[in-house]
Amino acid sequence: MKYPTATQVPASDRRPVRGSLRFAGAALVATVAAVLAACSGSSDSTVEGDVPLAYTQRVNTMGMNPTNGAPYAQGGDLMIREKSSPSAPEHNITKDITQGHGDVSDPEVSFDGKKIVFALKCETSNTSMIDGAKACTGRWNIWEYDMTKGGMTGGSFKRLTSSTTGDDVDPAYLPANKGFVFTSNRQTTSFFNQGVGGDRFALDEYERERVFNLHTMDATGGNITQISVNQSHDRNPVVRPNGDIMFSRWDHVGMRNHFKVFRVKPDGTDMFVLYGAHSDGNSFLHPRDMDPKGAYKGFLASDLMPLSRTREGGGLVLVDAANYSEQNTPANPGVAATGGQYYPTAETLSIGGGLSQFGRVTTPFPLWDGTDRVLLAYRPCEVTKDGKVVPCATLTDAEKARLADDNRMESEAAADGVKDNVPPPYAIYMFDPHNPNKGMQPVAPPPAGFMNTDPVPLQSRAEPNATDPTPVDAVLASQKLGLLEVRSVYDTDGLGRMGDPVIAAADLSATCATAIAKTTPTDPQDTRAKVADIVKMKDPANPAYGCAPARFIRAFRAVAPSQGMGVRAAIGETDFEPQQILGYAPIEPDGSFKLQVPADTPIGLAVVDAEGRAFQTHTNWIQVRPGERRTCDGCHSPRRGGALNAGAVANTIPSGWFDNLASAHQSGETMAGTRTRLDPNLLKLMADMVSTDVWADPAKAGVTPRNAISIKYKNNTDPKDDLLTAAPTDGVINYPDHIQPMWTVSRGTNGAGTCVTCHADPTKLDLTATIAGTGRNASYERLLIGDPVIGDNGLPKTHLEEGVPMIDREPAMVDTMASEGDALGMGRKSRLLEILSGATLMASADARTLYPTPPAGAPDHSTLLTKGEKRLLAEWIDLGSKYYNDLSAGGVKNIGLLTQASFEAEVYPILRSTCAAGCHQGIGSDEIAAGKAFRENRLVLLGDAEGDFNVTLTMINDACHPENSSLLKRPSTIPHPAGAASSPTAVLPAGSANYTTIANWIKKGCTTP
Repeated sequence: MKYPTATQVPASDRRPVRGSLRFAGAALVATVAAVLAACSGSSDSTVEGDVPLAYTQRVNTMGMNPTNGAPYAQGGDLMIREKSSPSAPEHNITKDITQGHGDVSDPEVSFDGKKIVFALKCETSNTSMIDGAKACTGRWNIWEYDMTKGGMTGGSFKRLTSSTTGDDVDPAYLPANKGFVFTSNRQTTSFFNQGVGGDRFALDEYERERVFNLHTMDATGGNITQISVNQSHDRNPVVRPNGDIMFSRWDHVGMRNHFKVFRVKPDGTDMFVLYGAHSDGNSFLHPRDMDPKGAYKGFLASDLMPLSRTREGGGLVLVDAANYSEQNTPANPGVAATGGQYYPTAETLSIGGGLSQFGRVTTPFPLWDGTDRVLLAYRPCEVTKDGKVVPCATLTDAEKARLADDNRMESEAAADGVKDNVPPPYAIYMFDPHNPNKGMQPVAPPPAGFMNTDPVPLQSRAEPNATDPTPVDAVLASQKLGLLEVRSVYDTDGLGRMGDPVIAAADLSATCATAIAKTTPTDPQDTRAKVADIVKMKDPANPAYGCAPARFIRAFRAVAPSQGMGVRAAIGETDFEPQQILGYAPIEPDGSFKLQVPADTPIGLAVVDAEGRAFQTHTNWIQVRPGERRTCDGCHSPRRGGALNAGAVANTIPSGWFDNLASAHQSGETMAGTRTRLDPNLLKLMADMVSTDVWADPAKAGVTPRNAISIKYKNNTDPKDDLLTAAPTDGVINYPDHIQPMWTVSRGTNGAGTCVTCHADPTKLDLTATIAGTGRNASYERLLIGDPVIGDNGLPKTHLEEGVPMIDREPAMVDTMASEGDALGMGRKSRLLEILSGATLMASADARTLYPTPPAGAPDHSTLLTKGEKRLLAEWIDLGSKYYNDLSAGGVKNIGLLTQASFEAEVYPILRSTCAAGCHQGIGSDEIAAGKAFRENRLVLLGDAEGDFNVTLTMINDACHPENSSLLKRPSTIPHPAGAASSPTAVLPAGSANYTTIANWIKKGCTTP
């Protein structure tokens, strides 16, 4: 039977509106079908060149976001349709296993088209059996359906994994019968390699669910090996024609938070971003190669979407991965400057949040049959209006505008009669990029309450290359180490990350006009206008030699939080997760370094200056497998073309070198390569930043060596350079253990230079060790949280984030913001470090205005801290200014003793009646207090309980002595605010019932008797 168009369906036969099948060209009214014609065809004929296919049929109320590793809802199954036509027979293949109490995801077809591997989860109460054992473990496992003998409906099942404690999903076949790649939260390697805190399962960087990383196994389900160690999910692995594994990686370090396309060898070596790190769109999911013999050879098909709230739906994008590493980064000058990705559908499907007026797609699968067609799942745009499901085409422009605004107040969105909340009725369609105006042709509609996704054609396709394992160093492998070599940190994409944009005037000595000498690239494939002149920078007789700013590389690792810890407050006021410094290695004058790092460990690298401050923030994790020797051209270097520090540049031997090193150099070696070959001990990370110039021969004319550097916590040549307090252990810095003591330790004659001698005023900069409402030191809050921004009308400025009102804040003294668009080193752009180092670095002009250099007569703050202390402070800030980097520390249990629930029950009613009703109401108040108004007011209440709880905590600077906290001290003082007209009674009189209630609540946050 042909699938009817909308006008052919009698009204009495149409499905109910709510939860109904919504499938463009089949179950929409004629007016909607006309609007969506360009996106969804209404042909009543079968798709040209029919192919059988498999897909999942799942409950459409299930929550799905890119950040969900394995969403689950009972009622899902694997379906097979005999032809790519709505009228073709459909078969439920897994119903006898799931029995209506299970789910299926991520099918993939074998290269001969005769087998399907997929993930299945079913309840342990099910009675189904497999090979004499219960089929259901209550976890996701990998299954295979073999149609070789029984055909589409009579095949046999094999359960490849049988986990009862972890989840295995997203399987794909490896070529040459070498088994499978899949993603799993079993963490077979990283569970035992979490560093600080012992063995444990790692949570993602939202601290929400166990991380899914790539694993491989053999064809029988044995020899399971973890091959990726990202701190958040690695999803959707497939094998490219060249044999590489391509997948979507959740890149989340600091404010960098997106899914981009990565590639890796099947043994886990040579992992690198393939596309999209700096391109339009947030999350590239389900990337697959277009037909390698078709017109789109070298292109990828992917869906592109935001991180959440679109049920894994977005726009269809075609990526020219053969010619672009980014949307506007061509492989060579012969390729157009822009054009790395485009959207082939006739109507634009949204890649962002909010309303997508022409629907969304998910899980595209390109056919490799010469047609370049793409199977995909598509949902039309539908909303509820006064409780009824209606097509978006019926909405007014005003209604569309409201729904497109995904940053409305939550209360406003909740009260709106029009809501974008229809469960996605994804149906399977066929799309032809050669004829987009033809629209998407319907293939497989779902029944009411379900969605069809993850289509895979049951046809043979060319088997990818079977790559041999990468040769590894057996000695390093036995030590669980790998080797990293960067040929030059100055080989960057346009000098943006290690060039003039990260250099301050303070980095230049009196003899240096520029920090990095530049020249025109000689490689015809190089698209950069200027590159670092490494020949000059490695020559001790050239002034550029002494100007090169990069002196050390800092290696650090991620430290993942474990399940059930609930430790966001203990981590601190930062988007970064805990980290541990592994050590340092020198950067040679040509910008090269070479070092050994722990294998199967998420590693970050930071280039630091002669004072130990990072030039940039490393916002993604890299890895090496055991024994892997990995070489990179540069830090954030272009991904196409040759290395800058290679060939004639690398082989140029300056006459100013010591003769023994000049003669020892081998063709193609970097300076780090030569030096570490002669002394392999230099490959080992150092605990301290120590470097002397071994290259420049001062006996030769015009040669000036670089300055020697030695920055240690303890045992410096001059004891006055040592830390005055405890040094971190194993590279783990905790604020209360290592930073707070610097503010209270006695300095100078009779303690005259002690920080808290001057900085103990809660209304200004309080560096005392008192406990704030969060359970953290009050000094941490003051350094990390800026004051509210006050508008010209005297009221605080606010904005909305995902519908929640937020206070606009001034820059804090410590900057914790870093992303792919702003990767400056956080220490160098923090005003605190500028003041304490006496150098103008990269802090904002606003920060310098808010926190001016101490005036004449005040102590010279650049001399207050020792060299070891300045190093420690820079390290702490560069790593994200966490409160605790060791979440197993004893003090963690004392964080967050004051809860939002107790606040709402005991304190919030008082604040709303006495404070928010007047001058502390940030939105809507017309009662401006006389005198200072909001000018020195840090308590801004916006009516959102969570936000108001958090801002109230900032007003508690001494939980153990509530009467000293600003939350009580200010309103119990006459006049309040200071400078206002005097009144006979205080707003909150000391000893009153409300005062006592708040005081008793504050005292609950005291961590000492």
